[in-house]
Amino acid sequence: MPEQNVPRVRLFGAHELKISDIFDEKKDIYYVPIFQGNDDVNKLHQSAYTGKNTKCAILDSGVLSDHPYLKDRMDAIEDFTGHGPQDREGHGTAVALNLAMTASDASILIGKVYENDDVPLSEYINRIARGVNWAIDSGARIINLSVGMEKRTEDISKYSGCSEAVKNVCKAINRAIENRISVLVAAGANFPADCHESIIVVGLPGNPVYPKDVHPTVYSPFSPILVPTYLFEGYAHLQMGMYEQALALFKQAVDLHPEDHQLWKYQALCLYGLKKYNDAVQSFDKALAIKQSDVETWYLKGITLLAITQNDKAIECFDEVLKLVDNAGLTGMKLTEFSNSISDDWYNMGVYYEQASRYDEAANCYDKAIWIDPLNAKARNNRGVISAIEEKYEDSIKYFEVATELNPSMVDAWFNNGLALSRLGRYEESIEFFDKAIAIDPACNKALNEKIRVTGKLKSSEEL
Repeated sequence: MPEQNVPRVRLFGAHELKISDIFDEKKDIYYVPIFQGNDDVNKLHQSAYTGKNTKCAILDSGVLSDHPYLKDRMDAIEDFTGHGPQDREGHGTAVALNLAMTASDASILIGKVYENDDVPLSEYINRIARGVNWAIDSGARIINLSVGMEKRTEDISKYSGCSEAVKNVCKAINRAIENRISVLVAAGANFPADCHESIIVVGLPGNPVYPKDVHPTVYSPFSPILVPTYLFEGYAHLQMGMYEQALALFKQAVDLHPEDHQLWKYQALCLYGLKKYNDAVQSFDKALAIKQSDVETWYLKGITLLAITQNDKAIECFDEVLKLVDNAGLTGMKLTEFSNSISDDWYNMGVYYEQASRYDEAANCYDKAIWIDPLNAKARNNRGVISAIEEKYEDSIKYFEVATELNPSMVDAWFNNGLALSRLGRYEESIEFFDKAIAIDPACNKALNEKIRVTGKLKSSEEL
């Protein structure tokens, strides 16, 4: 049994991933990653890099070798744990799938170096060393390690029996680098990331949870989600805007899997892309009949109803979004994976509430947009408008001031600030802000008219 209070080697990256996320054994369904950073994947493929003549070793938790998108891609599989190469965690398979989907011609070497079993810490570490040496001897040009520890090398070496094991790992990595092999380590794994200065530490952009000592060298542009294999082809076509082709694939899939709410949702998105809005609404309703708690489907249905000017029904959908999100406390939830900005999703929904004169809900949406992205100048401007409607002019001015700092060319924010100042009787200041708006847009008639009105007020007050 391992000693108590001794840290363990663990997996880094998609730490919440489970093997059931990759393979649903009851339904016999495998899953495939789809990349949210699709533009980055396209750029990679357009650069003519496909991984041809390159062997990439993934030293991780093993692999589901029967996965339909991997079974013909693996050049070699080796187990260093004594438990066989089968992946029981899901992490190793997910990393292999990411590689297979982005570098279509690369040869994949799978080395299982991680198993969640009861062995001494030194054995966990030595598995990594043996895996690195095997990858070198197998001709790998890239070695990917998503295993390690948050503690630094010198700290781990102090644990019983670990000094030699740590040296073995660093020695193997040094050997790889001397052979001009690229070694990639997941951010967070300070060991073995600190074994050599040439190690490439890979992190996801926007993730603040990184250790202070070993920072990512590069950021991965890919933010994958997992979809069932039967969804993959249709989803890929949908992401590329090939709606007719995607719709045909989804119709075939929905005949086989009518219980999958995602199929109905994505079919609806195809119909939306083809401007068949009424049909899209019907498909969204099919999805909601299966999974009524799907926030994204409610939001997308609302957007679709707006396209056919059924604004009241759209607002009802947005009410469901707010209810579901607020009940679950999911303030920062992305309303749809198909939009570019979480913050803008909330901003747009706030606009619809504002247009319906439902100012409390609009303020709630703008607050969420600002919380998610403090640099969202549009949301700050509109939140200021709501405060002004409530006659909280001092509060509104604070929102407008930040909005103009973030976006000095935002005419509305300059104008709105001037308007709020004029409501407080601060006429000279308000004129300065109207002048700012006019300087940016000389055709801004509302600023011109307000300037004339406020100038008159100012003259009247001076005459008194």
